[in-house]
Amino acid sequence: MRFRFRHSVVVPALGMVLVAGLGSMGIGVGPAFATAGVSAKTITLGLISPETGTAAPEYTGIVPSAKARIAYQNAHGGVDGRKIKLIIKDDATNPSTNQSATAALISEGVFGIIDESPVAFGGYKIAQQAGIPVTGGAYDGPEWWEKPNTNMFSISGQADPKDPQYDGLAKFAKAHGGTACGSVGYSISPSSTASASGFNFSCQAVGMRKAYLNNTLPFGSVAVTPLALSIKAAGVNTMWLPLDENTNFAIMTALKQAGVNLKVTLNATGYGQSLITDTAAVPDAQGAWFLATGAPVELHTKATEAFQAALARYAHYTGVPDFSWYEGWGGADLMIYGLKLAGKNPTQSKFINALHKVTNYTMGGLEPNKANFELSVWGKAPKTLCEWLVQFKGDSFVHPTEVCGKLLPGSDQLPSA
Repeated sequence: MRFRFRHSVVVPALGMVLVAGLGSMGIGVGPAFATAGVSAKTITLGLISPETGTAAPEYTGIVPSAKARIAYQNAHGGVDGRKIKLIIKDDATNPSTNQSATAALISEGVFGIIDESPVAFGGYKIAQQAGIPVTGGAYDGPEWWEKPNTNMFSISGQADPKDPQYDGLAKFAKAHGGTACGSVGYSISPSSTASASGFNFSCQAVGMRKAYLNNTLPFGSVAVTPLALSIKAAGVNTMWLPLDENTNFAIMTALKQAGVNLKVTLNATGYGQSLITDTAAVPDAQGAWFLATGAPVELHTKATEAFQAALARYAHYTGVPDFSWYEGWGGADLMIYGLKLAGKNPTQSKFINALHKVTNYTMGGLEPNKANFELSVWGKAPKTLCEWLVQFKGDSFVHPTEVCGKLLPGSDQLPSA
């Protein structure tokens, strides 16, 4: 199944700010260089992330990891001799603020925007209308894969905005003794509910039983004892938790307290240093499996070791990088990748057109799939999808396992765009 978890609430579409007058903001005009954000010696980018608000605790790595990727690039000559500058905006986990942050970055003349926020849907239309390249994780909503938003590039590549499912995680659970599936989703997050329902769909597709589904959980809940008792009564032995890590940890604890010993527990979030240092969560997370946003550092590949070395040198971070560290690094990496392709005199249109010819982007070897940005596959789900799982034992993540699955026909979980 496909899962790019959209951590926050997806709210009704907002009225978008008018884009009239963007030319006066420096879009496509200027004295020495016609392209916003480009000078003889620098390229200026924007970064939006939730430094405050409900999502802030799980997004602490976005800014330092993006800065680290840019610092690494600048230390190696920048892009065609130009050093990269970064303007950071906090959207406070608020779609309206994301919208105003996007408008502010455009008015300040950035070349492109790295939008690593669970509410990126708040401002995407302004960037699209202005022709500004946007990179990020695409975990907030389906707009990343919908036309005319072909200025938006997800580090994980193309997907179908209707959120069809894959059988990889279900097959993995079955191979590890799972027979009766359960899942829980946040009531006001379409992506969370779609993922919860989709997992049960995939379980049935591979011959397991759908035993429990609850898509009524309030966002961010940690009071989950009644939920655990309902899961126990349903006879569930395999759980998929497409929720924020605090809720996932609370559910695992409540299940252990209720005497439920699951065969397989799969968590969409929780991989990283925060679990290792959470003494309350460690005992109940034993044996559980966690999705890693990119290749887990426990693989000790050339790519993961270079990633960790750069974080240590430029961000002074030596822990196990979680979702936010991968995402911040990836959003900046893809922007830099596009800049390199755009040539010595980059423009936004050159950047976008160049990335549309790319079929094999892997975030320097950290992504398990080769991202294809060709317009011919825009908004189409790939036939297969691979993801990384790691198991938590003691105080470490072990057994990194690549799980690949096939697209399941008729498995759309969200309405057509």
